[in-house]
Amino acid sequence: MRIIFISIFLTFFFSLRAQNNALVLKDNPYIVLNGGTVATPVYLVVDQAHANGIVTLGTTGANIISENEYNYVKWMVGTSTGAFNVPFTTGVGGTEQQIPLVMQVTTAGTGSGDLLFSTYESDDNNLPWPKGTTGVSGTPGAGYVTHFQSSTGIVNNKDWVVDRFWILDAENYTAKPAVKIDFGFNDDNTETGAPNTLSVANLGAQRFNSVLNLWEASHSGSNGIWGTVTGGAGAKKVQNVNSTGPNFHRAWTLTDYSHPLPIELEYFEGECNNATVKLSWSASDFSVNSYMVQKSVDGNSFSNIGTTTTANNGNNEYQFIDNNPYLERTYYRLVADAATDSESFSDLIVVNSCNKNSSVSIFSPTSSNNIHIEITTERTNTTNRFMMVDLSGKIIFQQELTTTNKGINQFLINVPQVAAGIYNTILINSNGEKTVAKIVL
Repeated sequence: MRIIFISIFLTFFFSLRAQNNALVLKDNPYIVLNGGTVATPVYLVVDQAHANGIVTLGTTGANIISENEYNYVKWMVGTSTGAFNVPFTTGVGGTEQQIPLVMQVTTAGTGSGDLLFSTYESDDNNLPWPKGTTGVSGTPGAGYVTHFQSSTGIVNNKDWVVDRFWILDAENYTAKPAVKIDFGFNDDNTETGAPNTLSVANLGAQRFNSVLNLWEASHSGSNGIWGTVTGGAGAKKVQNVNSTGPNFHRAWTLTDYSHPLPIELEYFEGECNNATVKLSWSASDFSVNSYMVQKSVDGNSFSNIGTTTTANNGNNEYQFIDNNPYLERTYYRLVADAATDSESFSDLIVVNSCNKNSSVSIFSPTSSNNIHIEITTERTNTTNRFMMVDLSGKIIFQQELTTTNKGINQFLINVPQVAAGIYNTILINSNGEKTVAKIVL
């Protein structure tokens, strides 16, 4: 085994200056990058715009070990196209696994830019998150990950995400290139096994948009929005993950699509519209074909209530009306491209009851045990509990009432014979709205 250690704390340049002067890696050699920091990154520089700037020969492959956000392979691609193959490996010591990264530039960038590649294993809690480039006055810059919340409501989605990040960047371009990416990943127990509960077959690529502070899925045409898992044990990859130039973001990971990190929405909100709920949302990603709307009474079990297609929608803004929200509160979420097996979910929103009583009247004619109740409502089948309470706070009578009509509902309550005096009456509907009135019997 031939191992080359590059273990310095200053910028390291490995330059190749002609198309025919490639970095040739033959019969399983190792190049280990070490010591990069945000202030002093380590670079293995391929000064070669051709896709054959790194050539692997032999039957056992090659191994470039990054294992640090700032241990980069820097490929001076410029305006070239083609498939740029970086033969990453997880580590040295007998348990390593080759995880090649292939980035095919499908549309050239504008300008004399370069591509940066690095990858590193995180711990079982997916820490540390990518810290990004240095921004103004030392504040986090591009690619800084700020959360790991699942779109299904889990605050820490660590058990559904592989224990690895990839850093993919395009520097010094006026317009970044469009690319298609294959992510080789470690499918043994160290990165996909316990305590993770993910399914390897469900994995797909997600990137972090540090401008919008959102995780988003990478859309991949006919292959769904995640890419496709291919390969046998020890050689698996998520293949055909597309990214346009404007969506060429820095930090990536692989997520089980049953519990994805949230899809990209500029906003998602709901409001009462009389007795219905109007949902409105806007998306930054124009490659979604449809949004399925789902609702839930408890935020856990969801049912489909409709689908909105994105065809002929130039501004990417959408509305949907739920004519039958739940009485107390309703949870909503969106499912992007639900017709495929690679769907992605939005964050949850909740809309509280739209069934507000416009008016409630409780009264009793003089010297009568009959109590009259009039409820004006915008919805039918709302349950109301009527209670009569004496001045000591004791409930002396109660009865269930149901508003069967939209509009005015009248009830006549005949209470048991009670001592003459003042009583409190309370009406509470199933949404928790309360009306209190004093009566004299």
